[in-house]
Amino acid sequence: MLDLIKSLCSKDAFHSAGPIPVSAFDREPKRVVQTLVEVHDKFDRDITVGELRHVFFAHNTTLTEAQKDTYKVLFAKIDHADTIGADVVTDVMQSLWRVETGRRISELGFELMEGVDTNLNKIKKLIEDTSEGFVSTGSPFHGIDLSPDSLLDSLETQSKWAFNLSALAERVPGVSPGHFVVVGSRPETGKTSSHASFAMSAGGWIDQGAVVHVLCNEEPAERVALRYMSASTNKTEPELLASKGQINGEFKRGNLLIDRIDDTHGIDGVESHLNTHGPDILVIDMLDKVTIEGSSDLAQHERLRELYRRTRDLATKYGCVIFGYSQLSAEAEGRVNLNLSMMENSRTGKAAEADLMLLIGKYSQVEGAQENDPRRVFNIAKNKISGWHGQIHVMLDGRKAKYDD
Repeated sequence: MLDLIKSLCSKDAFHSAGPIPVSAFDREPKRVVQTLVEVHDKFDRDITVGELRHVFFAHNTTLTEAQKDTYKVLFAKIDHADTIGADVVTDVMQSLWRVETGRRISELGFELMEGVDTNLNKIKKLIEDTSEGFVSTGSPFHGIDLSPDSLLDSLETQSKWAFNLSALAERVPGVSPGHFVVVGSRPETGKTSSHASFAMSAGGWIDQGAVVHVLCNEEPAERVALRYMSASTNKTEPELLASKGQINGEFKRGNLLIDRIDDTHGIDGVESHLNTHGPDILVIDMLDKVTIEGSSDLAQHERLRELYRRTRDLATKYGCVIFGYSQLSAEAEGRVNLNLSMMENSRTGKAAEADLMLLIGKYSQVEGAQENDPRRVFNIAKNKISGWHGQIHVMLDGRKAKYDD
């Protein structure tokens, strides 16, 4: 295994190997491989064993002296190990994936047999996620319909659910089944109000006939539901309280579901929900906090990369538009010119999976001001839907959870 680790220091070998099954390595080498994955994600070049050693010890400052000595010997052995060609590395990785997948399936099968965990989705997902590493015979590709009418008809499905902000709709006509949209901002900027406004304000998704489900984990579900009620009725919370018993049809909740997602549900629970209910639009607020089975050995950025990949796959598999909400780093605080580098953790992994990335900017609080500045800036940082990139200036009425041009 040591010659394999040394060979993976090569950028070409690492990327050609595909996903690295970290859990397939022994205890000490496993921690080294985990660090190697983190280093490659940060630096787009070959890594020397010496550099890997320095980063490892910098990230593991709580090691005992005995543990440090063990790893120093391990790194010395890696440094003197032979290297393997990139093609052989890829072949070895496929073998490791098969062995590790077999082990995980046997563990899950035992848990199923003993009644510890009866969720078959875990086994199904494990097989789906690792099937790419197994070679099958016959081509699965048959080609799409290239007739002009068919291709032009596909344009009509690119914007099934329109945004109800005219300035945004002019540049991004809308979203369609299979799209994955990432929305990011700093705290207290208006993330929850954005999807409440998109869904419930006049001309929003609910008015267009969409079935909208919201899974939240940052605020109580009731708080999110109140924002949706405010956006639907165009009333503040005090006004809603004064109208108690008289709201009735003003709150368009027939096609709306709001619930809390906790750690026990995770991304597997999200898939079960999509499989059972099949909403047109699913909002996950916050996506970064959704747990993912079997990710305990992964670094945070690797976990998020896998989480966003899984979410993207769910959008495609179930023909659902998924809006995943994320946090921006402290670098974005009080700024309106935002970019992908300000995404918190796994910037590349998140951006790679999104069809549309909308980053909400907020002006810094003016000293002495009694109210927050209502101006917000939508930064379209990635756009595979229409190709337009730039800024859209909007206004937020936070009391009514409503955005306006």
